[in-house]
Amino acid sequence: MHQKSKIQRSAVAVYILVSALFLLFFIYIAVFENTDVFQARDPRPYTVVTELSEMEIVDSSAPVGLSREYSWTLGELDAGENCLGFYLVHQYAQVWIEDQPVYRLMPDSGNRVCKGVSSNWVMIPLQAQDAGKQVRVVITPVYRSGTDFKVKFIVGSQLEIYLRQLKQDLPQILLAVLGILGGLFIMAVQVFLILRAKTKSWEIFYLGCFSMLLGIWKITDTRFTPLMFPDNPLALGYITIGMLFLSAGPLLFFAREHFPGEKHTLVGVMSLICCAVALGSLLCQVLGIAEFRQTLAFAHASIILTSVTLAVTVAVRMGRTAKAQNRWFENPIWILTLGVASDLIRYYYNSSSSGVVYTLAAFLIYTAGRFVLNFLDINRMAKTDALTGLFNKSHWDQLMGDEVPSTGPVGLVMFDLNRLKQINDTLGHEMGDKALSGFSNILRNCIPRSNTICRWGGDEFTVMVTDATQEKLETCLREIRTAVDTYNASGEKPEIYYAAGYALSSQFPGLTRKQLLQIADERMYQDKQAWYQENEKASN
Repeated sequence: MHQKSKIQRSAVAVYILVSALFLLFFIYIAVFENTDVFQARDPRPYTVVTELSEMEIVDSSAPVGLSREYSWTLGELDAGENCLGFYLVHQYAQVWIEDQPVYRLMPDSGNRVCKGVSSNWVMIPLQAQDAGKQVRVVITPVYRSGTDFKVKFIVGSQLEIYLRQLKQDLPQILLAVLGILGGLFIMAVQVFLILRAKTKSWEIFYLGCFSMLLGIWKITDTRFTPLMFPDNPLALGYITIGMLFLSAGPLLFFAREHFPGEKHTLVGVMSLICCAVALGSLLCQVLGIAEFRQTLAFAHASIILTSVTLAVTVAVRMGRTAKAQNRWFENPIWILTLGVASDLIRYYYNSSSSGVVYTLAAFLIYTAGRFVLNFLDINRMAKTDALTGLFNKSHWDQLMGDEVPSTGPVGLVMFDLNRLKQINDTLGHEMGDKALSGFSNILRNCIPRSNTICRWGGDEFTVMVTDATQEKLETCLREIRTAVDTYNASGEKPEIYYAAGYALSSQFPGLTRKQLLQIADERMYQDKQAWYQENEKASN
């Protein structure tokens, strides 16, 4: 069995190495190798209009007091599918071919709570007879920030426009889909574990919820999504900003669960503030006071304050924690904060959220890592004794479950604390727990880590030593005896006394592990009886 385990570990290691080499090969091919392709004709023509006239129009009836008019003459059009396409960011649009109106984009007169038009694509079919005709487009920005947005007019195949935009947005779309599906999966798994009483923590559920909201924000924010849902650009735009307002809450709830007791008040207050900001923005939208787009800065402020709160919480925890447990994975919080800062700087510098992915990418990595660690922690807790941190009887029973004779030299040791019941009855259970913890620490320090130590029952401990010899076991037992004597001599209360018995597979060939444990238990009981008889004589 030991040889088989070695082979399996070697196979896994080799597979990981081979997979890494394949990955490096794929990266090399993608970056450094190319195919020489000659293509005389583009089957899907796609051209950007460059020769056009632009004129600013002062219009007191416009939302920001001005509009822009663009005009040009259509060139020769292919007999195949053609269209005029352009992308707008919170702008109205009207299009004429010659003097015939062919398109208009404005808020519906019946709208009660939405005065904007969001960001969307305008796709106007063209016919062969439109060649040589003049196109006139009037674009009216809804918000002052939209006055600097440069509109690019495209004439060509509608399919080509779709494919090129998909190619540009594909990294964002993939990250968004991972965020949504990964978040839903994590939420479902965590609810399942809670219902099965495997855990009581909602920490990872909140992180999955945040991942899902971030994914919805990004996928509705890409320029490709309005192409796929041409009849719902308004809803997409409001969903995008709404997700930003809602995303701060789950992240703060996660911080409260992940760092209990550390700046708990700060996290709670920030949660209430973010909820109030989100509710206030929604009321402003519904009551016609301000559009989501106009209150977007408040969403960004909530995200910044949330990141700062999380960073402060981590800093306080790391400062107060004597041991650096799990610090290696708490440090990425700073990377996540930098991701948020980078995206916000890029957004305000470019006046566009296109290509803003650092936050999403960083949090996806962090979420996946936290989920894996949480899952491993749950599995560890299922086989760990809460008081001592050693393996519990459930894990030991799995080790003993193999009914075939034990292969390889194995030594099983049974320990039992003497007078633990007397300690509990006279000094209290807290002192009894101290005796158990003290003895478990002695076992942990004296027995090499490659072996298995379990708290088998109330006052009983078991140890399985691999590659065991009688000399090796006797050495361990002497070290334990010396450590216990040192502990008792130090004045620690209560003093620790114990009985021990062991069995070696080399001395009992053909016996199963359970049978070896029974022999060790019998020998431990004999040692226990001898100890009580000796101490009773001494007391008399």
